Amino acid sequence: MDRNVEAWKQVNLVDFLSQHYGLRLSPQGGAFACCSPLTAERNPSFFVRLVNGHWLFKDFSSGAGGTIFDFVRMKEKLGSFAEAMRFLRGLLGPRSFQLASACGVQESPGAKGDSSDRTRDYDMDGLYQRFRNEDPEVCRRYLLGRGIVAAVVEALIEDGTVVHNRHGGRSWCCFAVRDAAGGLRCLDNHAVDGGGKFVLGSKSPFSREWEEVKRSKVVFLCEGVIDYLSVKSIERDPPPGLALLGNQLCFEASLLEGAEVLVSAMDADRGGESAVLDLQARYPEKEVRIYDLEGHKDPNEFLMAIRSGAGRKLSPERKLQLYREFHESENKAELARRWGIDRSYLYELVRDCEQSLKEALSSRKPGRPPKGQPASLAEAMERIKELEAECEREATRREEFYCRSELLAIRLKYAEIEAAEARGEKIDEDQPEPKKPHVKKKRSRRP
Repeated sequence: MDRNVEAWKQVNLVDFLSQHYGLRLSPQGGAFACCSPLTAERNPSFFVRLVNGHWLFKDFSSGAGGTIFDFVRMKEKLGSFAEAMRFLRGLLGPRSFQLASACGVQESPGAKGDSSDRTRDYDMDGLYQRFRNEDPEVCRRYLLGRGIVAAVVEALIEDGTVVHNRHGGRSWCCFAVRDAAGGLRCLDNHAVDGGGKFVLGSKSPFSREWEEVKRSKVVFLCEGVIDYLSVKSIERDPPPGLALLGNQLCFEASLLEGAEVLVSAMDADRGGESAVLDLQARYPEKEVRIYDLEGHKDPNEFLMAIRSGAGRKLSPERKLQLYREFHESENKAELARRWGIDRSYLYELVRDCEQSLKEALSSRKPGRPPKGQPASLAEAMERIKELEAECEREATRREEFYCRSELLAIRLKYAEIEAAEARGEKIDEDQPEPKKPHVKKKRSRRP
């Protein structure tokens, strides 16, 4: 049954949708695009692409996505996976698996690497051992050239996470992707010279901290292993994270049950935005934050900009963080390089922080502050808000007292009228009340 499902997932969605649903998909980058068949729209936001041997679709107008089974279930309003399979069998008949085998090895526009490798079974352990016998120096240079911290690179090579794959006359930096139990799931290959990458085996998330991912309250997610290592190189104390080897959430939802905040370090493109929407849909009770790439395409491009000297945007919080790291670091030159700033500018920032601290301390009066006096600007603003709320409550109470006094005056007036009527007196309500006679005081004469 699993083999049949795999064959269905390899059916060319471009041909399938064109033939059976009349869609006209046109090449766009590494995918095919058209207007959504699930919603009424004018601008194309429905994309189809081949990912690791499986044809997938993503509809940005409705947020839907998945394999051929997911499309048929939504389009035909079918209730289960089994109904979708029966529908496909009835639609394609005996030609289905021939079509799958013919389409499963096709390359989407712009894809890199040998696509036929994606659909074959591999001796993963045998390949890994063969790659590990190669000299990893070319991988070391490649990772250092991508801005990854030297200590991280050495640790990856030392524990065998990074090995050298010679394939097709080229060198590939190969990452051994293991699951939480330590089992080898796939080999993620990145071309050392030029572009291109491919995965050998069943695609699975990459992490070097599986136990921390399960226990941590904050977890970051990114698309590639290089992006994962870039975040680790940029941040001083980064949370544990996952590299998805793409923008699909290819892991069990229970993996992040303990997390309260998910930080998305996905690429700043449509695929990354789609992954963020998928995260929010899968974990509606969790907070999904966007990692600040400061206008760059992905974490590695951000890291390379820092390494080139462009530096990071230094907000007051980051200046304070840099000031703390300055006093804790023994190698100031390495600290300046990691932050992407000149060493002279580093010392200038430190002097500015010290001057600001000195001015703040000088402005304080000696002795303890009076009880109840705000100790900081944030406390002062909070106190102002409390006072404004108290004034609002006092104004409301004054209005209530005024209205109550007016009501009592009216009730007293009607009580007087009722009492007069009870005594048999005629009351003319339109007649104004008689004025009291003015008594002129006699002036005493002086003797």
